[in-house]
Amino acid sequence: MNILIESGATKSTCIGFKGTCTFFIYKTIGINATYSSKEAIKEIIEEVIAINKIKVDEIENIRYYGAGCFITEQAEKVKEVLCNLFPKANIIVLSDLYGACHALCKQKKGFVGILGTGAASCFYDGEHIVNQVPSLGWLLGDEGSGIYLGKQFVSKYLLNKIDTEIAQDFENRFTVNKPIVYKKIYRTPNPQTFFASVPVFLQTHLNKEQIKTIIEKSFQDFFNHQIDYYSMFSHPWFFCGSIAYYFQEILFEVAKKNNIKIERVIQECAQDLLF
Repeated sequence: MNILIESGATKSTCIGFKGTCTFFIYKTIGINATYSSKEAIKEIIEEVIAINKIKVDEIENIRYYGAGCFITEQAEKVKEVLCNLFPKANIIVLSDLYGACHALCKQKKGFVGILGTGAASCFYDGEHIVNQVPSLGWLLGDEGSGIYLGKQFVSKYLLNKIDTEIAQDFENRFTVNKPIVYKKIYRTPNPQTFFASVPVFLQTHLNKEQIKTIIEKSFQDFFNHQIDYYSMFSHPWFFCGSIAYYFQEILFEVAKKNNIKIERVIQECAQDLLF
């Protein structure tokens, strides 16, 4: 049996398969090789093994596509954990960007964007990533991502720039007020988790022009960030990730205003990476 693992910052999808036969599909929490320790990664993979009753000595191949794995050192950290848990398997660890390229483009050339909890982009020549915009992470970059979108909304909320009806609904759904929000941002670990939870709320207010404008600006900021690195109009764009998928109508509108063609948008890559 073979195992495919696609892991973003928020969730991981693990699939056991052989040929065209799928034995299990299991979803669990995300892994980001930049931030996740070896111990944390090991616990998650051990959970996958236990829940799905995997006989580790019978696993022939593992393909792992993960956030944070574009840097060789981080990819090796993940590979070391997998090698210890699956001593007989042939293991390949690649970045989530390569996962997006393989799932979305196959052998086609194009620009590939990930707009999920975080954001990333590259140009794929049908075989290799040949150009990539530097990623500055959630603190300084990740334009167009869920965290970035959450930050834009929360900052306007704290500045009293959100309509009262929407602000009250936000406070009720998250059981917060302004002092609590400040505490979540500045006095609790991993504030990015709080920001990343906001887009689900924004979905419920897509009919409000103010919310649509925030989302439009987030996507425009993403495209603006790409201009200095790519010839934007030479090839189509392909997107994956929850933000691209659930807000794709707005994404297409913003792309059209910038004369950018989007060929395909998917929520996640795992199923498209199987065969």
